[in-house]
Amino acid sequence: MTGADVTVDDATVADMTVDELDLALVNAMQLRPRAPWSLLGQTLGISPVTAARRWRRLSEAGIAWVTAYGLPHPEDRGCVAYMDLDCAPDRLRQIADELAEDPHVMSIEHVSQGCDLVVSAAFTDLAMVSRYTAERLGRLPGVTAVHVHLATRFYAEGIRWRLDSLDPAQREELHDDHHAGNAGNAGNGTPSGVGLRAEVREEDRQLLIRLGVDGRLDQAELAAATGLSPTTLRRRLNRLAASDAIRFRCEIAARDAGRPVLATFRADLPPDRLDEVGPQLARLPEIRLCVAVTGRHNLILSVWQRSLADVQRLEATLARRFPDLRVAERRVSLRTVKRMGRILDADGRAVRAVPMDIWRDPTPVSVP
Repeated sequence: MTGADVTVDDATVADMTVDELDLALVNAMQLRPRAPWSLLGQTLGISPVTAARRWRRLSEAGIAWVTAYGLPHPEDRGCVAYMDLDCAPDRLRQIADELAEDPHVMSIEHVSQGCDLVVSAAFTDLAMVSRYTAERLGRLPGVTAVHVHLATRFYAEGIRWRLDSLDPAQREELHDDHHAGNAGNAGNGTPSGVGLRAEVREEDRQLLIRLGVDGRLDQAELAAATGLSPTTLRRRLNRLAASDAIRFRCEIAARDAGRPVLATFRADLPPDRLDEVGPQLARLPEIRLCVAVTGRHNLILSVWQRSLADVQRLEATLARRFPDLRVAERRVSLRTVKRMGRILDADGRAVRAVPMDIWRDPTPVSVP
């Protein structure tokens, strides 16, 4: 599967800035990624045309985007893997760029310590993880070591991370049950579960791939692209969304969100405390990811911060509030190469989509 190019003028991307209304629009779409322009405009006090025009400007510049994806649940056969890669220095950039094209890969970070690259990827079973590490990573020139950490439970995910740009009344309006129950808005970004429970058929997989490129494609566009009738399409989308097999997520470039410093803590908790402390950590506004994993350290915390000093302050806060939590490793992202299926530029803005496809066999990939 090849990436889908997004036409973006480099000068336009470099010059664009976001204002408070832009941030409020992104915040609204974090809550309801497929909400109609009428609802978004009403919530923000602008016309639907203005809301759509603002979004087009943001998405064309790679500042914000909506994607769709399916991820396996740790209690099922599927798995999410966080892979630490050691790389030859002269091959690091080429390795990152090549792996970014893989449909199993969600995100790639070039980090400050512990390893060179952190690659997060999703697979349907452990055998597929084995094939990917041995036959893909193991054959890639310049990869000198791979350490795999498997997710065992998610307490917080990026899909639930929010900007704080809406007031309580606006947030309540976007969560209104009348709108949420609208069949045209399947997948509103607030899933009741956290996993892939329904069977994903081949025709469902094609829907996921198309929506991975543009999660706001409406049902008429999807029907035309897939050849499905509107009724059949609506039924499939509702089935997938109800079972959490498809999830819609609005993303924003970290720098444009005012949080340019991305950091990851590898930490330890007593195993019998994970399910008690994990949800408490998930409620901290800085936390984008909190996941229990296999390996030397049993917890991964990922945060977005305004400065490096804020990373240190957060660690001090964690030490005070959770005395049995031991931070073993601190990693700062030097560059995000890919995030949730988007190739990013040096400023963290999306330039191209590589939709995730975890059902594809990972072995028939080109090796230089």
